Amino acid sequence: MMHHEIQTARQADILARAAHRRLVREAEKAAKAEKSEKAKQAARAAAERRNPYARAA
Repeated sequence: MMHHEIQTARQADILARAAHRRLVREAEKAAKAEKSEKAKQAARAAAERRNPYARAA
């Protein structure tokens, strides 16, 4: 294998790992947002059960 082929392979590996990290980070962010939204909905439902006549914000 020639030097430039090794460099190209190394660069491809670096880019693939970076893309994978980005996908994992986006998936974690989406999961966190979903969890947060579920918590907000649960809090609203609990508040509604405590006072069904309160106006929703």
